Amino acid sequence: MSADLSPLPASPWQRLPKALYSAVLIAIIGLFVIATPHDLLDKFNFIGFAICHRLPERSFVIDEHQLPLCARCTGMYLGMLIGVLFLIARRRTRASRLPSTPIIVTLIVFIAIMGIDGLNSTISVIPNAPQLWQTTNFLRITTGTLYGLAISMLFPPYFNLAVWSQPTGDRTLKSWRELLPMLIVAAVAIAIVLANPDWLLYPIALISIGGALALMSLINSIFVLSAMKLENAIERWRQLAWPLLFGLTLGLIEITLLDLLRAASV
Repeated sequence: MSADLSPLPASPWQRLPKALYSAVLIAIIGLFVIATPHDLLDKFNFIGFAICHRLPERSFVIDEHQLPLCARCTGMYLGMLIGVLFLIARRRTRASRLPSTPIIVTLIVFIAIMGIDGLNSTISVIPNAPQLWQTTNFLRITTGTLYGLAISMLFPPYFNLAVWSQPTGDRTLKSWRELLPMLIVAAVAIAIVLANPDWLLYPIALISIGGALALMSLINSIFVLSAMKLENAIERWRQLAWPLLFGLTLGLIEITLLDLLRAASV
């Protein structure tokens, strides 16, 4: 494969000609871009249709356009973005340790809050079913954002330990003092989304769909690295480019299949 991957151990995948390997991946991505709707927002909606219920009453409308994902999913990827930007700013993208136990418990509570509100919201579609409270889009985006923040602090250590040959020994989140600013930024971001300014349409759509594709690519790349027998062998970010590209390609295939299955069931 690429010289960038030396001195990584050889595998059958690496012995594929680089041009063939690249052409197949790029062709699949290109086919997805061409085959999906021409308009950018429609492409986003195509992706959103595969991974989210997109119920109009549970989604935000900006500039007369429904966002590609529901309020809760929009919050999830908004929270993840805030967490990832924090890790980049703190140079902890390779952090291999979870936060301290009290902070982990708090983050798990964030996840549980979204789960409980999501279950309560799901019950509301059942006729005459009892509800604990009336779930609103404000609650959906708030609990989704808390969930996204939690995942962005809990997932990276597992990814980094599976990928890097030398992950750092840092914690993703070291103290309560670091968590508080993220919560403040999250509150401001939620307030901006709730204000529904027209200029926010494309940025928030890109954040939500881009976040979904990035997460799928990261998860798929772990399986790709395992198939290539390259677990714990990546030393530089450029060596991760091929697995991530492969992961993105798999993600687009998965989205297409999910769209076809959902369309067939309608």
